[in-house]
Amino acid sequence: MNPNLAQRGLLILAVPFVLLLAVLGLVVCLERETAEAQWWSVHTKDVVNQALQVQATIVDAQSGARGYVVTRDPAFLAPYSTAVNRWKDDLDRLAELVRDNDTQAARVAAIRAAAEVVIARLAEAVALTRAGDSAGASDAVRRGEAEQRVTELRAEVAAFLDVEHRHDGERGVAVSRARGRLYGVLIGGGVASALSTGTLALAFYRRVSRRFAVVVDNTRRLAAGAGLAPPLDGADEIARLDGAFRDMADELTRSADRLRDLYDHAPCGYHSVDPTGILVAINRTELRWLGYEATEVVGRMRFADVVGPSSLPTYLETFARVREAGAASDVEIELVRRDGTTFPVLLNSSAIRGLDGRYLQSRTTLTDLTERRRAEAATRLFSDVVRNIPIGLLIYQLDAAGDPPTLRVRSGNPGAYRLLGIPLDQAAGRPVTEVFPAILAEQVRRFSAVAASGRPDDLGEFRYGDSRVAERWWAVQAFPLPDRSVGIAFQNVSARRQAEDEVRRLNAELEGRVRERTAELEEANRELAHKNAENEMFVYSVSHDLRSPLVNLQGFSRELEKGCRQLDALLANDAVPPGVRDSAAALLEGKMAKALGFIQSAVLRLSGIIEALLRLSRAGRVEYRWEAVDVARVAAWVVGSMQATIGELGAEVTVGDLPPAWGDPTAVEQVFANLIGNALSYLDPARPGRIEIGTLPPATDGFRGYYVRDNGLGIPEAHRGKIFQVFQRAHPQAAKGEGIGLAIVSRIAERHRGRVWVDSEAGVGSTFYVTLPAAPGGGRPEDRLCRANN
Repeated sequence: MNPNLAQRGLLILAVPFVLLLAVLGLVVCLERETAEAQWWSVHTKDVVNQALQVQATIVDAQSGARGYVVTRDPAFLAPYSTAVNRWKDDLDRLAELVRDNDTQAARVAAIRAAAEVVIARLAEAVALTRAGDSAGASDAVRRGEAEQRVTELRAEVAAFLDVEHRHDGERGVAVSRARGRLYGVLIGGGVASALSTGTLALAFYRRVSRRFAVVVDNTRRLAAGAGLAPPLDGADEIARLDGAFRDMADELTRSADRLRDLYDHAPCGYHSVDPTGILVAINRTELRWLGYEATEVVGRMRFADVVGPSSLPTYLETFARVREAGAASDVEIELVRRDGTTFPVLLNSSAIRGLDGRYLQSRTTLTDLTERRRAEAATRLFSDVVRNIPIGLLIYQLDAAGDPPTLRVRSGNPGAYRLLGIPLDQAAGRPVTEVFPAILAEQVRRFSAVAASGRPDDLGEFRYGDSRVAERWWAVQAFPLPDRSVGIAFQNVSARRQAEDEVRRLNAELEGRVRERTAELEEANRELAHKNAENEMFVYSVSHDLRSPLVNLQGFSRELEKGCRQLDALLANDAVPPGVRDSAAALLEGKMAKALGFIQSAVLRLSGIIEALLRLSRAGRVEYRWEAVDVARVAAWVVGSMQATIGELGAEVTVGDLPPAWGDPTAVEQVFANLIGNALSYLDPARPGRIEIGTLPPATDGFRGYYVRDNGLGIPEAHRGKIFQVFQRAHPQAAKGEGIGLAIVSRIAERHRGRVWVDSEAGVGSTFYVTLPAAPGGGRPEDRLCRANN
């Protein structure tokens, strides 16, 4: 039999766990025995102290009363009064302490009877002294009955204390014996657990460390761009882990090649500069524009070196703004080619910052504006031609004889006749509204206002036409003339308007193509970032998380062995002083306990991490069986399998109408199992849990969207961007797990060419969305490529 890593890990856990269970069982029994013995020992000391307190109270009362009788000094009454006020309370507390011991309770009763007589005689003596009868007071104090009662009280207290002192000695011996047995069990169990754990861990380490070293070396080789070591033999978890890593490395290489090809051949220029302005990356498109080779530019030139002199201040100000504010957009500058010619570009830039917020480099896109500038120049030329054509001129006069005044046509120039196509000499003296029946009343009002006020008015451009005048776009301006007249300058701008519309259409088409190519590059960037994040997390898991539990296991095992040697040296002598025993107890309860806890935690964490990595690896490597998936049936089955948990949490789960999707049935089931299980794990215990499984409105991109909504704890904003990364958990204290479920969901959605995202608010709840292909072809790589090319 060749056990796998999980079985070896369980063996390492099982042996010390069984030993610890046995030791803990003995420790619990002995701890109870020790605690009971310590309680009786402390109780005995409390009884002794209380008995002495009772005796001291009676003595204080007697001393105070006698002093007052002899000296008549009121100062002696203070201790007497205090003792008289508290002797009964002291006796009551003593009686409560010994109420389970009939013999001692009887002695307390005898002490109480004697004390009552003594206090009564002392009170009588004090009263006689206050009345001036000194002889009577002295007789009361020295009366035989009082002296006899004092003697009896002292004798009873002495007998009481003898019994309690004997009990104290016996109970002290019982405490020492119980502690000795407890210490022996702890020492023996700790030594046995440490030896068994250390032996098994050493064997596990020797078997696993060499194979892990190969995986770690492969990660370094991949980071350095070198070839990977030969594959590991065997079929255990590490060999499968090595195979998964190789698959990921191959996919990463292919993705990097595709991204590089898209990056280099994009229709826009792309580059990055460091904090000093040095170019650290540049694509081939921009190099072709500038006429340089990459070896001449990257790491050697500042981007400012290719900026035209007239645009250099603008660029430097933009670069400073990107470093400080993080972005700059739509900045027009001129660049200088290698041959000295210039061309205009539109610059958009954003900053890439480190974890500390410092600027690292820029992400800059350049759009060549040469064609746009040519189109703008053509538009300006066309406008100039239009403006140079003789304009039409009409003169209107405001006739004040009418009520309200009437605006009449006075004259017009030949240009107006050519533009309008009507004989204006026949229109002289006629109202404007008759000559131009389709004119708007608002325009007539504005013309009249210019004639009346003497202030010009630009009416802008508008369309006009009637039965005689062909409908066109006219640019109209009104300027005041003498004699309450207004001049109307107008020109046919229909051709210019059409040209401007065409330019806007061409610009919109160009910008659409730029946005489309930019979106393709951004998609490729996101894909590469996703692969890089997975690879980085994998390297971290292998080099740190999987090795640190073994290091902890060895380190804390040595610490336990050292503590055991110290305890052996302290307890070797039978006459161990109390201080040494305390030191041994501190070692047992401190270092020993912590070391055992760390060993268990480290081994458990190692097992959990290995299992999580294997699940993630399988999610990326398994061959899918593509078919129509009944998503409603899958969701119902998942909910049914979780009914025990749902009932325990008292949650309400509703499943809506879920249309089918195209994909792998097992993978789709895993998606809903992880999302629903995640929702159950992070429900808010402060309110009844509600989980809703539904579908998004139909989309037109060939995908169907589904969601799992809950009213749980929600995800803080700081965690939303990394919740789908491996080992990332927003609420690790709320539920167990390694933080791998959502990463698997993301991987499955990616392999189906869909996506997954979350909308969440802390304290309110979360909604996880996932899209899957609606029909065959939506999830195949070639279909994704078709969508990208279209």
